[in-house]
Amino acid sequence: MLRHEFLRTLHEVSRPRAYFEVGINDGRSLALSRVPTVAVDPAFKVVKEVRCDLHMVRATSDDFFAREQPFEHLNGADIDLAFIDGMHLFEFALRDFINTERHAHAGTVVVFDDMLPRNIDEAARDRHTGGWTGDVYKIVPVLQRYRPDLILALMDTGPTGVLVVLGLDPANTVLADKYDEIVEAYIQPDPQQVPDVLIDRRVAMPPETVLKADFWPRFIAARDNGAAADLTAVRTEIEKVLGEAPDVPLSLAGWQPEPRPAAPKPTPKPKAAPKSAPAASAAPAGANGKATVSQRLIRGAAGQPAVRAAGKKVVDRLPDDVRQLVRNRVRRSLRAGR
Repeated sequence: MLRHEFLRTLHEVSRPRAYFEVGINDGRSLALSRVPTVAVDPAFKVVKEVRCDLHMVRATSDDFFAREQPFEHLNGADIDLAFIDGMHLFEFALRDFINTERHAHAGTVVVFDDMLPRNIDEAARDRHTGGWTGDVYKIVPVLQRYRPDLILALMDTGPTGVLVVLGLDPANTVLADKYDEIVEAYIQPDPQQVPDVLIDRRVAMPPETVLKADFWPRFIAARDNGAAADLTAVRTEIEKVLGEAPDVPLSLAGWQPEPRPAAPKPTPKPKAAPKSAPAASAAPAGANGKATVSQRLIRGAAGQPAVRAAGKKVVDRLPDDVRQLVRNRVRRSLRAGR
């Protein structure tokens, strides 16, 4: 099952009263909503027909959440379903979840995209492949380690898996309080260290396990009535269904990447020294050992008395220092020709 097919069915079975999306892109996931919706993306270009009461915000998610009333458009409606598919870097996805949870409630369902990279290259922080998940998969071990109160379910959807999160608590501030500590521990330079169980999807379950589960009608009733006790009862049922689904239990709470130094930046090549002008040679011959043109002319004139006499008159009119320089040059040339 592909990601958008999963989201379409999730809209149908969870019946949200309001929808929120981080990362609009071309609008394919946004087009699935039929309820009041808020969506944010700094560079969206919607190419799909949208059929819902929609407020699109062209901004980063950080700037959006910094607004005084970011969800004013919903007129007090609860966000029942949220899809986080923004910047494919772990720290951005973590902040998006922290901020989304503050505006959510115990019955909100959050879905993360790109949780199952297919190889190490696809998981790189610095994109160099066509398909790209980035390192947002680290959301899984972080939520398991710091928020064991949440219910997590990895879905084996194409192309790169999704994570369903239930049991939110808007009053919980653990992730916000520990944000700097988490980022320092989990952000490492490329190539990324990806748990094998994510790449081979051993901890993911068939999407139908969630979509066809019997708990949805009771979950929706408890959510819409705001009955905390009923939600707690349904939670027990959800945990039982999801806990039995994957072949290998989803347990990455103890995993974090091994710290390692960042790759050194390449040393810039030194600039080539400017070429100096060739030093004047004291030798009368040229570089190939043959006489220069001026030397050949002097030698030719030396054998012709009339030319020599005319040349001497010209030289005698020159300033003393120049005259002496010319005479020395002529003598050297004549000696070299013997």
